[in-house]
Amino acid sequence: MIGKSYFLVSLLQVGLSQEWKGHTPREVTAQDGSCVKIPCHYSYPSYLANRPRGAVWFNTEKVIPWASVAFHSKDHNYESPRFRHRTRLSGDLKDGDCSLIINDIRREDAGPYFFRIEFDRGPSHNYYPATRLNVSDFTDKPRITPAEIIEGKRVDISCTFDTTCNGTAPVLIWDTPTDVPGSVSNTVTQHGVTLTYTTVLSLTLSPKHHRQNLTCRVRYPSVTSERTLVLTVQYSGGENLDVILILGIRAVIFTVVVVITVAGICVWERQTVKGSRQTV
Repeated sequence: MIGKSYFLVSLLQVGLSQEWKGHTPREVTAQDGSCVKIPCHYSYPSYLANRPRGAVWFNTEKVIPWASVAFHSKDHNYESPRFRHRTRLSGDLKDGDCSLIINDIRREDAGPYFFRIEFDRGPSHNYYPATRLNVSDFTDKPRITPAEIIEGKRVDISCTFDTTCNGTAPVLIWDTPTDVPGSVSNTVTQHGVTLTYTTVLSLTLSPKHHRQNLTCRVRYPSVTSERTLVLTVQYSGGENLDVILILGIRAVIFTVVVVITVAGICVWERQTVKGSRQTV
């Protein structure tokens, strides 16, 4: 009877232990100065569903007495000083979302991270294996969508920047020719896990802005990158100013050649007449 009871208890423990499941990627790469999201979803025994809980993220492979705490939901004083005010959860623990956001990524943030759930007056559980965070240089650049630019007509030029992190938002800034007033509108859209930040610049250009630079810059607290567009302004008739300029240069060259040729002929005729008179 005792053996049978022990067997049933063991089966129950195994069944409960199988409910402790975590889903995190083995590796995540972030760019220096931006933010990163470490996706995390977890499950636990159903009898704990209504129990208050707290979340802890460790910056180490496994629990050790001196483990660095990257995030603590109940008391931020437990967090290592270098992580304080830079980490948070992106979802709701009650929905099984334990994803971690780290803002203003630094080189020293690279390393392993694992999640721990702590139920009030109940068990705690560490979810292994840890996720390794890699930190690379900040190389992402915004994208400028070219538009047909006609002199004197208002045109909308858009610049976009994609990220999968919903932490510190990037700021998009336009650098325009100083004499061109314009208006700017900003939007954020989400497609799956990708957030797209868009800024649209509305402005009116003239032929003097042809071949000038228009720059869109993305800025995080400690890093920036940019993309530059060389403006191509067309006349209202649709002609490209580069083509008009080339044709104009050709016309000038042709005129100069004609003038030189005519002048040369005149000089030759004068010399010929002068030589004839001397011969007579």
